[in-house]
Amino acid sequence: MSRVAALNDRRLALLIRGWAPFVLVLVAYELMRDAASALGMPPHDLARLDRTIFDGYEPTLVLQAAVGKVADADVFEDLGSLIYATHFLLPIAVGVWLWVTDRGAFRRFGLTLVVLCALAFVTYVLAPTTPPWLAQPSSVRHLIEDTIQRSGVPSSLIWLYSHRDYNLYAAFPSLHAGFPVVAAVAAWRQSRRVGVLLWVWAIIVWVVVVYLGEHYVGDVIGGIAYATIAVAIVRALDSRSLRRNHLAMAGAPTGTTSE
Repeated sequence: MSRVAALNDRRLALLIRGWAPFVLVLVAYELMRDAASALGMPPHDLARLDRTIFDGYEPTLVLQAAVGKVADADVFEDLGSLIYATHFLLPIAVGVWLWVTDRGAFRRFGLTLVVLCALAFVTYVLAPTTPPWLAQPSSVRHLIEDTIQRSGVPSSLIWLYSHRDYNLYAAFPSLHAGFPVVAAVAAWRQSRRVGVLLWVWAIIVWVVVVYLGEHYVGDVIGGIAYATIAVAIVRALDSRSLRRNHLAMAGAPTGTTSE
């Protein structure tokens, strides 16, 4: 019986240690929420960047105007809001899949998310940015708010959402854009089919967050770039670790390098 208990304790410790990065991301997000305002960092609006990229046009306004002309525009708003809400569900789902199939891939995936969020959180503190719906309330509709208001959700829950103390000035880089990139890269190494599906999902998310007025295209580009950097950092660390292990197994000092 003691062996069974010891085995269960070992499995529990492995589970806690493996999933700790995901918990760390959530805790870190809460801790840095008010850091920018406490440091007196003014928020920036990246609307000018989008207008520069798209010859004077803002994709958010173009998309909202185009969809607004469709008879069942509410359906697009509801679907977009639902996709937006999967932000934390996607990494958890991919994490569970990798945990079952490849613990090494799971570890790399979790570490990549931590590196991505660390880079993003530092940016949020030092250079906070405003989402389109907050920067331009007279022209950009806050579609998620509209969806919630007509959803039939109890008023108490709507009040809770409206008064949620989350970081409003964390638009660049867009983690909504970055998380799918990390997930797609991790999945691609395990299954090409799943990888393709997640890359298609990533593109959908990029368009949706711009349409909803939650992010500028510049924020999305930033999220993709930060995710790419995070993937590169973790791969470099992983390669260095493998090289050190090979040298150790060969009996060479770990500090030496081959020429």
